[in-house]
Amino acid sequence: MMAISCRVLTAKDSLDYRRVRLESLKLHPECFGSNYERELKMPKLYFEQVIENASPKGLMLGAFHESELVGLCGLIASSPGAVEIIQMYVATEHRRTGVGLKLLSLAKQCLNGLNARSLVLSVFEDNTNALKTYEKAGFSISQRENAQLYMTFNL
Repeated sequence: MMAISCRVLTAKDSLDYRRVRLESLKLHPECFGSNYERELKMPKLYFEQVIENASPKGLMLGAFHESELVGLCGLIASSPGAVEIIQMYVATEHRRTGVGLKLLSLAKQCLNGLNARSLVLSVFEDNTNALKTYEKAGFSISQRENAQLYMTFNL
């Protein structure tokens, strides 16, 4: 079993974040609401700014194998008491190894510091691997809209 550590990304991780985020959009465009070409042209991605400025608007969690960034999990305040998970991604070679669960566990630990009691997210219902991971982490489906599932985890 490979050792994976997870932590909040800081300014020194900004370029690694950009590389992994663009990789996620290029390899799995069907999983995200944005697209590779548009974000590639942006001088700074939204979360690059959040990371570099240590913005209170959100956190980007990272999973590392040795010193390589292999997973992302973004957190932004969505409504009073709730934090939304966005940009969840695990590099292909690290899937099915528990990396996603480790990131979600850290996200749950961050709730108190963000003055929140619940995590919310949306996932396409045909993204069965992600769906299984979220259910295993304690999320439940709260709403279904077209091909989109909205899931919630409450403390």
